[in-house]
Amino acid sequence: MHTNMSKEQFITRLKELGFDKSNFSELSGVPYTTVNNWGVIKNGKPLPIPIWVEPFLDYYEKAKKLEYVMTEICQKIASIKK
Repeated sequence: MHTNMSKEQFITRLKELGFDKSNFSELSGVPYTTVNNWGVIKNGKPLPIPIWVEPFLDYYEKAKKLEYVMTEICQKIASIKK
């Protein structure tokens, strides 16, 4: 089960995936100002990062790995057929 990420965890995870907040905003369709405000202290508490963000990033990472593997397999198949 996923819990809300901290701002630090979010930034670290984005870096691991080669992203910044702007890239994430574009990919997820969430306005940049919203993404940028996650984790900012307001009324004494940080604005939470939505619970869907962590699994979204996990699935994105899995999709990128699958895309890489599929590309490699297709290239191998193409080279064998020549």
